[in-house]
Amino acid sequence: MESTANYKVKLGFWTNWSNGKILGATMTTSRQNGGFLIAFLAIFVGMAGKSFWRLGCFTIHCYLSSAEPQDGVYHQRQAILRNSDTAFDGVARLFALMFAWRSGLRAQRSLLRLLPTVIMAFIISAAFGVASVFSSSVTSETLNQVLLEGRRCGLYLTGLPDNITKEQSLSVPYSTERASRFLDYGRQCYVDKTQVDGCNLYTKPRLPLNSERGVKCPFGEDICKIRDDNLLMDTGNLDSLEDLGINIDPQYRFELRFVTTCAPLKTKGYTSDYNDSKQGAVKRYLYGSDANSRQVIDFTYEVPLDHVYQPSDNSTSQNVPRMEYQLGARMATPITEESVENLDIAWEPIDALKKLDADVHILFMSAPGIFYSDPVSDPWFSAQKSMSRVHSGGKEYKFWQQDEPLGVMACTQQVQYCNPKLSEGERCEPLRGLFDKKRSGSLAKTFPSEKALAAVVWADRVWSNTMNLFSDAVFYVGASALRARYSLSGAGSGPLPDNQWQIEAEHLQKGCLASLQDAFVLTAHGVPEALEEFRQPPLANETMPKLICANQRITSNSYSSFNMMGVGLILAIGLLIIMLDLGLAPTLAWWRRHKYGKLQLQDAESGIEEKPGHPLNHTLEWSQTSILQLQRLAHEAAGYGNWSGCDETVPVSHRGELLACLDLSDLKHPKYQTRKTTSISDLEEQGFPSRPQIIEQHYSSLEIPASESGVGDISHSVGNSEEGSEQNEAGSMISVEIENETEADNISHSAVHPGDQSEQSEIGFTTRIGGSATVNTSNGTRQQLIVD
Repeated sequence: MESTANYKVKLGFWTNWSNGKILGATMTTSRQNGGFLIAFLAIFVGMAGKSFWRLGCFTIHCYLSSAEPQDGVYHQRQAILRNSDTAFDGVARLFALMFAWRSGLRAQRSLLRLLPTVIMAFIISAAFGVASVFSSSVTSETLNQVLLEGRRCGLYLTGLPDNITKEQSLSVPYSTERASRFLDYGRQCYVDKTQVDGCNLYTKPRLPLNSERGVKCPFGEDICKIRDDNLLMDTGNLDSLEDLGINIDPQYRFELRFVTTCAPLKTKGYTSDYNDSKQGAVKRYLYGSDANSRQVIDFTYEVPLDHVYQPSDNSTSQNVPRMEYQLGARMATPITEESVENLDIAWEPIDALKKLDADVHILFMSAPGIFYSDPVSDPWFSAQKSMSRVHSGGKEYKFWQQDEPLGVMACTQQVQYCNPKLSEGERCEPLRGLFDKKRSGSLAKTFPSEKALAAVVWADRVWSNTMNLFSDAVFYVGASALRARYSLSGAGSGPLPDNQWQIEAEHLQKGCLASLQDAFVLTAHGVPEALEEFRQPPLANETMPKLICANQRITSNSYSSFNMMGVGLILAIGLLIIMLDLGLAPTLAWWRRHKYGKLQLQDAESGIEEKPGHPLNHTLEWSQTSILQLQRLAHEAAGYGNWSGCDETVPVSHRGELLACLDLSDLKHPKYQTRKTTSISDLEEQGFPSRPQIIEQHYSSLEIPASESGVGDISHSVGNSEEGSEQNEAGSMISVEIENETEADNISHSAVHPGDQSEQSEIGFTTRIGGSATVNTSNGTRQQLIVD
């Protein structure tokens, strides 16, 4: 079929009514932009998966958090949960942890304690990995539903310009090519396969077609060769939206059904011999009178008898012309004056073939000069006439030829419209001929809504002017419409099955349905510009035809269409997960601190003692097991750094402070170097007075100016003898760290030693009564002060 790249497609937002107004929200983009969007969605789903894993880690971390001393498995698992960025990273680290603690002597039930977390990590990793891949399911990598622009909407009318030359030079070649294309499409695409290359233009690769064998003759019983073994082909109800791609509001939907019944006809009693002055002896077939613009003739079809080629005994398949079938057809409608528009011939069948509720197509097939390698028992191709030839070497070969000059088959075609909004008994009009004069009345009864009727009337005009019926296919491509041709070679043919006539009828019907699929696409897209004279656009006041043309749906591999509901859900759920990941932990931390402060104040006022286990343990353990806080804790344990931001995301040390280096004295047990401190005896040797050294000093009688909170300022002098002046040089840093057990709060204060000109320096600090303070100097001396 024609490449979809040649069709003008509507880009942007539209509604695919197959999925409803909400679920059917669709956006069509170019293939390149669609690729960018697919890649973005895959990355976004991966980001959401990472955030979902972090949420799971936070939940489990808080659930498992304990204020009691725990073993190494606990602390390492908590650290992994806090610092694994992705589920895959968590799986890898947890597996390594399980392997390291695999021995039961190192920790109790390490496998059982770690396995649930490993399983959760694996499930999340696998689930979001799959979700990332399937996020592209909001579109299709191969075929996407798109809408045609419909700017050149118009019916294709073969006889529109009153110019036989243009019709023969432009319209006929185009129609012949289309007829051949539809038959090929029916042969390739109307098969029992899910997907076939080249069947990707229409909204469905093929329309449903149910074939039933063993039906009664649709005509008078005396004229059919077979009484009860004929063929009925029924499409069932074809939905205007799902099957034909007319993507308009569901209130205007309709259903269309085609029923075709075929039967081989007798020729005995329906022929006459005639000697034509030009053609010689001919056999005429009397199935009704025919007429053209010049005269009315009393026969339907004739075939010459003296022009049959008979190969000689010395001929071969290479030195004789390739024999070919000959195929002709006629069509009759229930009322001849309402026959197909612009068709200048009309066949009126005999009474045995007349149908008031169906169109009748009669097909004449002859096989002049064709010999078969085996007898043919098919009622249409019947070849039981035995003949023989002598080949070189004297060997005689038998072959068989057609019994009669031609075989005759007739078919009835019926159509039926249904309104899916009506009740079962009223929803469908009676089966009728495709061009029945009474169809306008039956349609108006079935579709009482004016707009729904307008949609059906336009659809009826589309397929009745553009669809290739049996007689149309034969008119344009002749014997090329036969499947039996594929068995021909030179003048010979291989054997044919007994149901070859049914194969041919089904083949024609499939081509007919393929042309039905294309009729609406061609009308919406418009005929090629060279055939512009054959296009009849809708009238200015015909809104429904324009609406249908602007909403004709096809499939295309040149564009990308996205289900906006799917895209919206991916973005909404993903953003929710990401926002929870970013905001849940800080929000809970703030809420718990706020709640704890209120509870502490209430307990103090009521005199209630605090319960064991700190209520902020879950929150603080989550923050303190982050990479940067663990690093701070390690440096502090080694005695390095004066840190701030210890309960925030990033802790920082004072300016210019150098932190610990690795101690690699034991390569299998590296650790941070511990900061050196000065013992009491060393301080005494260096000349520090014994009283202000690490000995506790009590200020029970010291007057402390109290504030409302019971906090006051006191001063303590740090001695500075000449012996200690080398250790306490001018500008050395002396800090006070107040350890207040009652408040569980550490406050630091520092002062610069004024230098060796002063014998003592004074440091002020603030504490509650009963608190203590430790004085640290830059050279490591420590003095502890306690306020009773």
